[in-house]
Amino acid sequence: MSRVLKVIALLFVCFSSAALADDTTATPPDPARVAAARDLLEVTGVTKQMDGMVEAMSRGFAKGANADNSEAGKKLSAQFDSSMKKLLDYKDQMISDFANLYAETFTAEEMKAVADFYRSGPGARFISMTPELMKKGAEIGMKYSTKIADELKAGQTPSADQK
Repeated sequence: MSRVLKVIALLFVCFSSAALADDTTATPPDPARVAAARDLLEVTGVTKQMDGMVEAMSRGFAKGANADNSEAGKKLSAQFDSSMKKLLDYKDQMISDFANLYAETFTAEEMKAVADFYRSGPGARFISMTPELMKKGAEIGMKYSTKIADELKAGQTPSADQK
């Protein structure tokens, strides 16, 4: 093995070991922070957003796979839907992981202040409009994805300069 490869291998082992050591010695997040994080996730509707995101992704995938007009597209779409349902089986665990992430990142007081904002008039309106904004945002993304797909089919290199 060349000297460079030995050095790379040694660095990989050292950094991998350090990362594993960090994982095993991590202290659990403060329960007050986790509770504040869960409250924030609840008030912002993360669970509903996850459901809506999966539904939108399934519709977009079905459209992209041409599921309405193709047996292969229907099969691919069904496989995608199955995978998305499996993802949602982990929703509670994902919410716990999100809560821990927030708890590690923000203080309980910060999360309470943000949750209070989302319970206020402007914050509640923002939350209520988020699904519509996400839907319209997805439509914008699909518009440009379609442009790129059309350019690729035509043998062009996709370009942000083209309109």
